[in-house]
Amino acid sequence: MTKSKKKNLRQANRKHTIIQLILIVFIIGIANFISSEWFFRLDLTAEKRYSLHDNSKDVLKNVDDVLYIKVYLDGKNMPVGFKRLQRRVKELLDDFRTYTPHIEYDFIDPFIDPDFEVQRDVYYQLIGKGLIPTNVQMGGGSDYKEQVLFPGALISYKETDYPVNFFVDDINLKGQQSFDRTYSELESNFVRAIWMLTRHQKQKIAFIEGHDELDEHQTTDIMVALSEYYEIHRLKIDGVLNSLNNYRAVVVAKPQARISEKDKYILDQYIMNGGRVLWLIEWMQISMDSLTHKPYEMALINDINLDDQLFRYGVRINPDLVQDLKCLNIPVVVNMIGGEPQFKPMPWYFFPLIVPDTLQSHPINRNVSRIRTHFVSSIDTVGENVNIQKTVLLRTSKYSKSLMAPVEVSLDVLNEAPELASFNQPHRSVAVLLEGVFDSNFDMRIPPEIEMNPDIDFKRKSEPTKMIVISDGDMLKNEVRKLGDKIQTYVLGEDKYYQEQYCPGNKEFILNCINYLCEDESLIQMRMREIKLRELNHTKVKTEGVKWVWINTIVPISIMLIIGIGLLLFRKFKYGRQKTQKI
Repeated sequence: MTKSKKKNLRQANRKHTIIQLILIVFIIGIANFISSEWFFRLDLTAEKRYSLHDNSKDVLKNVDDVLYIKVYLDGKNMPVGFKRLQRRVKELLDDFRTYTPHIEYDFIDPFIDPDFEVQRDVYYQLIGKGLIPTNVQMGGGSDYKEQVLFPGALISYKETDYPVNFFVDDINLKGQQSFDRTYSELESNFVRAIWMLTRHQKQKIAFIEGHDELDEHQTTDIMVALSEYYEIHRLKIDGVLNSLNNYRAVVVAKPQARISEKDKYILDQYIMNGGRVLWLIEWMQISMDSLTHKPYEMALINDINLDDQLFRYGVRINPDLVQDLKCLNIPVVVNMIGGEPQFKPMPWYFFPLIVPDTLQSHPINRNVSRIRTHFVSSIDTVGENVNIQKTVLLRTSKYSKSLMAPVEVSLDVLNEAPELASFNQPHRSVAVLLEGVFDSNFDMRIPPEIEMNPDIDFKRKSEPTKMIVISDGDMLKNEVRKLGDKIQTYVLGEDKYYQEQYCPGNKEFILNCINYLCEDESLIQMRMREIKLRELNHTKVKTEGVKWVWINTIVPISIMLIIGIGLLLFRKFKYGRQKTQKI
């Protein structure tokens, strides 16, 4: 080959290389431009754990001002679990930034100042803002020490702060389970806080009083939970027309006194004008307190004058008590030692434990935990109104039965083996959702002069609306204990005798009911999203851990070596063959 040909070949190769370089740079630039304008992520996980929920995206897109988030997860000596949590939170906030430019965040070590007085002031400031401290135990023996952390964040928006605590207050969760639950609820906790900060006005909810309903102490926990989303009032109707007009939804919680026709009419016309009602109604009157003084008590019908109205709307609460083999335990004295009674937990069939049906789930009961009930009745759907859609939300287990009134409730049943053959009335409905256009309970029942009076504005048919009927008034009742002049209230779903019987589903279900009635379904969707974190098999880790460490170390390196040697041999063969052909 002459010198001129070699020179031309070198120039051609150089030109080809430059073109390739320019083409690569151009492709990289185009790819960067496209990725900056259109964000996408390929999420192959079954529950889409690395993708934001559509409702979360909608909330973020509606943010119109700076959201400054201070995350109190930083420091040199944080345990490994909290460092992983820090990384998860950062990834989530970076995802948020994809859908709104208004997110700004910092990770802060609240105790970075070595001065003890400063640390104490910061501690009380954060508690005052709603963050919950966590005591972390590290090391053992002489290396044992405790560290106080605030695993949470403060979100600031238009001079308003809102706390987000990462760890749930669930006594059934410990160790890694608590971290797993935290990971799965990070998105919903942040987005719920952002939603509450950025919405313009709280809707109003009324708890009806005046008919011996559950009092403010017995409903403390659910009212506190609802107050995060709504403005809560306790209201006596007292026959005042249009007294419910300003409320988005009304809660009728276990009335024990007879409701007057005038109050029924006001409730009826509230519904006819599009109002939503959560009914928690009990026909049977019985209390466990009465069984502490005598061996048995008769459960009798308590006529509160609502049966005709609910029947008109499409349901009938039966005058019965449901027994279920899947039930809660109650403490029973089995012995006396040293003058002190010895208690034993025994199954009490009158307290069915409800597990929402996963096969016929609805947004209200989807992913809801177990629910405790006390003396519940069955519900039948009735009527021929084709404009009403009826959905059963809760039902008992397949091992249940109903006892028609009057029912003798005796503790003697605890000493007897259950007759399994008698529990042959499975899946008794105890909560029903009604949606559609309802007929007034007072149609054709009031004088024409009242019906035609423009000031009264009577309506025969409702606007499209919805209501939920639950046949257990205690479903939203938190337990109460009197200590002298003071009253101690428990968490809704908590058993004051057995902590292991805590049922978080009560609060979850009632919150979902109110959210659904108020058409805040995005809150239900965010709350019910469940991310399953698949843990390692700890037994295999102990027995086969070293083997898998070597496999994960050697196999990737071996694959890279094989690919490298293969490419080297291929190039040697290819270019060696071309050189031979030219010669």
